[in-house]
Parts: sequence; C-alpha cells; structure tokens
Amino acid sequence: MNVAVEHVQAQLLTLGVERVILGHVIGEKIRPYLLQAMKPRLTILERGFDSDFYLRQFEDEAQRRRVAQAPLLHYALLGWRTRRAPAAVFDPAFYRRSYLHRPRGMDPLLHHLEMSKAGKSPRNEVEARADRAAWREGAETVLVFHHGRGGGSSRFLDLYEREIENRGRNVLRARAVLNAPTIAVVGDRTFDLSADLPALVDFARERKVSRLLVNHLIDRPRQAADWLRDLGARLGIPYEVVLHDYFMLCPRIDLVTGQGVCCDVAPPEACARCVTDHGSEVRDPDPLTWRRHQLDFLAGAERIIAPSHDLATRMRPHLAKEIEVWEPESDSGFPPERTPRIPAKVPLRVVTLGALNVSKGLRVVRELAHVMDRTRAPLELSVLGPASEPLPGSVTVTGAYHSHDLDRLLTEAAPHLVFLPAIWPESWSFVLTAALKRGLPVVVFDTGAPAARLRRLGRGHVLPLELSMDAGGLLAAFLQMRTGWVEP
Repeated sequence: MNVAVEHVQAQLLTLGVERVILGHVIGEKIRPYLLQAMKPRLTILERGFDSDFYLRQFEDEAQRRRVAQAPLLHYALLGWRTRRAPAAVFDPAFYRRSYLHRPRGMDPLLHHLEMSKAGKSPRNEVEARADRAAWREGAETVLVFHHGRGGGSSRFLDLYEREIENRGRNVLRARAVLNAPTIAVVGDRTFDLSADLPALVDFARERKVSRLLVNHLIDRPRQAADWLRDLGARLGIPYEVVLHDYFMLCPRIDLVTGQGVCCDVAPPEACARCVTDHGSEVRDPDPLTWRRHQLDFLAGAERIIAPSHDLATRMRPHLAKEIEVWEPESDSGFPPERTPRIPAKVPLRVVTLGALNVSKGLRVVRELAHVMDRTRAPLELSVLGPASEPLPGSVTVTGAYHSHDLDRLLTEAAPHLVFLPAIWPESWSFVLTAALKRGLPVVVFDTGAPAARLRRLGRGHVLPLELSMDAGGLLAAFLQMRTGWVEP
C-alpha cells in the first residue's frame, strides 16, 4: 500500500478511535458494546499487554489521558496499526521482521499469543539470540545501547556480543522503543533516559556494569549522547562506540543526498540545505551543529570500533583518535569464483541481494531496467529482497526474506552474477559474504567496504562509481561480461 495512503488511513482511524470511541460523551455509550463484542480478542491480548508501559509511549498529555480510559481497547483498535509496543518485552518491529508470513492485517501480539508456537516464540532481538551465554555471577558486565531497526548493525552486534561473552563478561542489551525514543528496555525493566538516570545507575551498579557500549543512537533524541555520557560519568566507567555508517556526520546517515548522489561528506552548509529540502533520519536536526555535537561524543569514548578499514579510513580525518577495526566475519576460506557458462540465447541473469533502497542502488537498478527494456538487451534483473520504490515490471522482486532462506532463493534464481549496486560507502555487507560463499561473481561500484573486500580477495568486478549514473554504460559493462561467458 502507498505510504501516503497508509498515513491518511492511520490519521482517520486515530480520529475515530481517540475522538469518538474514547471521547467523553459518545464514547461512554459506545465503549461497553465494543468491549463486549471484542471480549474474546481482548482476553487473549491482555496476557501480553502492559497498560502502564503502553501509556508511556504518548508524549502529548491530552492524548495520553484519552488513551488511559481504555488502553487495551485502544491498542486492539489502533495501537498495533500505528506500531505501538504493547509491553516492554514485546517488540512489534522485531516481530514483523521475524514472522514475514503473518497474515496481512493481523496484530503481531495477537499472532504471537494465539498462533506462533503457543506464545513461545521470541518477542524481541535479545530473546532471539539462542546462543546467548548464561549469566556469570560476579563477572563484569557490559551494558549495550542499540536501536530497534534490525539489519546489518544488529547482526554485527550479535557477533560482537559473543566476542564480549567469550572474554568472560556478561552482556545486557538496552533495547529501543520506536514510539518512545527516550526509553531503554533492559530485560523486563524500563528506564527513561531523560528522567530515570538515577534508577539506571542503581540498576547498573547492582549488575556490576563496568563498561557502556553504544552500538547506535538512531531514533533517539539528540540529547541521548549527553545522557549516556552522564551515565558513564555517574558510574565512573568508560563508554565505547561502534560506527556502522556516517550518522555522526550526516543526519541522513549514509551521505546520500535527496537527488540520490553520495555527497562524500559535504560541508555543513550544503548539509543544511540538503536536510531542509529532503529531510533526514533524525527529528529536527541542526545540520550546522550536528557534526560538532556528535564528534564531541566520540571524542569522549575510550574506544571507537568500526567493522571495516574503509569506514575507519573515511572517519579518521574527522576524529582526533584512532579507530579500532573489528571485522564481523572472516574473508578467508571462500570457494573459488565460478566462471558462468551461458548458452548463446540465454540472457545474463543478474540478482541483487537484500533490501533495496536509494542508497543501496534502487534507482541504479531502475534506470538499468529502463535501458535494458528499451534495447531488448539479453539481461534479466531480479531483486532478492524488498524494494523501497516501484521498479519496472521486467524486474522480479521477491520481497523480504529470512537470512536462512537466502540459499534457497539463490538456488531458485540461478544467477550468473550478483550485483550489489550501493552508491554509499557501505561499512561491511553481509550479503556480499553470502555471495562469496557460493562462489558467485560479484559486481560492485568502487566505493565502501564491498569494493575494498573484493580487491583484497582479488576477485569480482569493481566498476567506476560514475557508472551508477550512466545506465547505458553500466548495461554495456554487463553485456561485455556476458560476451566473455557465452559458450561458443
């Protein structure tokens, strides 16, 4: 469904639920009938619902008072549709990512309680890590702060936490809540970073927290960096920061402008114009002071960690301290790259892997498809993953998938090569690893860790970044590869 249409529908539904059903006059007459009609469903939901936590997600006091009249009813009618979390331990964004085959239009909590292994399935990313080490009494503890978006940075964190545990330490992950950016959830405990810092200090001392690890601050208020620095100071312990992207320099995260071009760290004045014209990933940023504030937070860190030398090298000019590189995977032991053998009348089958958005090269694929269709070139394009914008009908898009399904999808697609068309300097790329494990030829643009990794391995095809804006030249490059692989 179109995002704009979804937004309008959500606004209308909010108006109906909060102004009418929860209104003081009409609502008092309607609610008893609704509660009775929905009793079977509400009885199920009540087992996983926390009214106090739910109400903490409403910043507006008047709205909170309306919702407080019937919070469970509000959640059942509206809250789950607007991605409110029903309880601290249940992360609806995680659940949507984990249960892709959940019936469309079904409340994630209801699905969990009623259908997913009788409510025994993981409710958040902490519970999902099956190999998490048992708690070690008396051992030092690392308290980790993370976002709730999933993706490569979450996968990195899972691997890095194992490394910490292998050193004999405990790990506590403080999860974020999408609609309550000041809240941190640790296990079943909830702390408001803007108001509950003393309680979090006591909690951390009880659990012998000796270090803070900040894996990302996206979706949290700008003041979150100050709150976490204050937390470390009160505990008398250091903090470390992991860099996964360019969030500390660019409020849009990936250095890609609204025109779909990588700015390569533009001056703050240009950044301000870009954010004003095209928006950003943070709420009300001040681009002219953003970098100074974020880099000041990095300057106070005891250690700064990056997944790749490429990211570390790009960030070093902006920092006065060294960046430690911790690669989440080994680039050794891959099978040799296979050389495709293509019958003369068979098109070159090209697939992309993972979620495809603008920075990941969606518009590159779109323009390539247009030229391919216009010239009837012997090329087939498939996206193994979701696409953030519509693509031509000639491009097959599978939609979201679980990582354990990728091998099956690759087998079904039977590609001759994998194309990772990112136009931003990615910091690692787990999907590149998946392609390398299968011995598939990989094509990337000359930017970021994927290009650096292929060069280090002496394999794949690294194309000039300029070709990302030249669909005809890019198509010619692919057809040249095909010519070399066509069977005589």
